[in-house]
Amino acid sequence: MTTLLHFLFTVIKSYLLALVYAPIIWILWVMILKALKKYTGFKWRKVFQVYVITGLLLIVFSFTYYGDHGLGDESRIPLGHGEAIKQGDEFAYFTPKGTSKQVHVKTFVLKGDNLCMSVDSGYKVYNLKTKGVVNFSEGQMYDAFAFSYGLPLSLQLQNFRSQYDKYWSGWRFWLLP
Repeated sequence: MTTLLHFLFTVIKSYLLALVYAPIIWILWVMILKALKKYTGFKWRKVFQVYVITGLLLIVFSFTYYGDHGLGDESRIPLGHGEAIKQGDEFAYFTPKGTSKQVHVKTFVLKGDNLCMSVDSGYKVYNLKTKGVVNFSEGQMYDAFAFSYGLPLSLQLQNFRSQYDKYWSGWRFWLLP
């Protein structure tokens, strides 16, 4: 039920955003047609078509890699290189591409292509580009490695909710569905 309500919210937000984007797209389209000397005049039907298509494109975008932030009680943050960290029922997890094994993530920070995480068994540094993993059983070992490679220290790692709020607020909240 929560997923359905969130989907309906996404549809409504997409069409509200389309109210802003459609006139801008329409004006740009008219300017291009006038420059090409093919403008045939104002027609409400065409403006409405631009509005509907813009709304549909925003809905489709909300299910792409960069637009998907989860439906219902599942939340998602894209990390880059096709990877994402997810949270469902207050349980944050990361599933490296090419595997089906989920890693329970307590706190994390993304620095460049390196995902630094505190997990149940200690700490991990996962390179998104090379898919390489470095495991640490103790925080002191991780901190020494992090310090030498310019990565965030263990005290700088943050929980999923604060990272989610930071990523999806601001311009993404106002301009994306």
